[in-house]
Amino acid sequence: MAAKQVRNTSVKRGDIKDTVRLAVWARAAGCCVMCSTTLLGSRSYLHSVLVGELAHNVGATATEGSPRGLAEDIADREAEENLLLLCHACHRLIDNEDHAPYFTTERLRELKKKHEDRVRVAATSGGMRRTAALRVGGLVRGVTALASQRQTADALLADGYLGLVDSRWQGDFLCKIAGDPNRPTYWRAAQEEIDATLGLVEQSVASGEVEHLSIFAIAPIPLLVYLGSRLDDKTDTRLYQKHRDGDQGWRWDATAPIHDFSTSATIGSTAATEVVLAASLTAEVQKANLPDALQGLPYFEIRPEADRFGPSLFSHPNTLRNFADRWRTLLAEVEKTCPGATRWHLVAAAPLTPAIEMGRAFMRGAQPPTEVYERQNGTYTPVIQVNT
Repeated sequence: MAAKQVRNTSVKRGDIKDTVRLAVWARAAGCCVMCSTTLLGSRSYLHSVLVGELAHNVGATATEGSPRGLAEDIADREAEENLLLLCHACHRLIDNEDHAPYFTTERLRELKKKHEDRVRVAATSGGMRRTAALRVGGLVRGVTALASQRQTADALLADGYLGLVDSRWQGDFLCKIAGDPNRPTYWRAAQEEIDATLGLVEQSVASGEVEHLSIFAIAPIPLLVYLGSRLDDKTDTRLYQKHRDGDQGWRWDATAPIHDFSTSATIGSTAATEVVLAASLTAEVQKANLPDALQGLPYFEIRPEADRFGPSLFSHPNTLRNFADRWRTLLAEVEKTCPGATRWHLVAAAPLTPAIEMGRAFMRGAQPPTEVYERQNGTYTPVIQVNT
């Protein structure tokens, strides 16, 4: 049996336009469309070289010696649609006479399309997603606190988000709450400031400029609950938690432990018209410190399993997700257990993000108005009403 000749697969590329070469390489993401080997190992990639070769589907010439050259009669054999990016081994494979019955022009088109479709899906789904940052800050324990633009950018980039810096809204909504929480006018003014800022957010969402919102908020717990209650649940939203440890900043820690939560209830009478909701997260809410009017009411509480109270409890985003699920379940239990309740009272010792999630969970119209309490002078005082 005569030894088979090894055919030289190199083809003169003088008739292939540079724009076509670039398009073929780009659509294939610099990889062989058959075996996905990366082909960017040579600087001379615009030519048929060992690391990457432009192969013809229908042969380069309409001759017997050109693989698949007589399979179809096409007008432009150097068109992008007729070229495949292959490694040297795969190029030799498809042009081998023994494999001609398998590597038909139709099969090669299918291989090229499948590879380019995978590239397109990966490129569109794996890129950075645009988001708009909402920063809320004000006086907390006598100190003005607000996430900086650098801190928000750092947290967003870590999660694969890109701020809407090119929109007319600049992708950065700032809600700076002025005043002293000890003054009676503070709470109403703060709510109005939050409403005004969220009004701008709603305009940008309605215009189509914003489809995703990232929230960085530092404020007293009642205002965070109010903020959550005012958020549009139709807009994709991600909350960010300020961390006290090291240089973590506002970035979630994917290596942190994931915690879960348990709920409990102390019910004197299911016919009660008012109930207490307690969130013991950073510390345990002391029932003895509740106002006299709340003493003896049905008491529903959520707390971390194994009583892992503390500010670092919410370091992993899945901990927040677990809390949100358990909190909504607790609210449903309150509705079922005390269906005649016309007013709820919320007392919380909580970090930033779960306070916002508490507000997001309330269903306006379906659940009673809720008084939110602030700890002042050793007791709890109602300062804000949500879900009205």
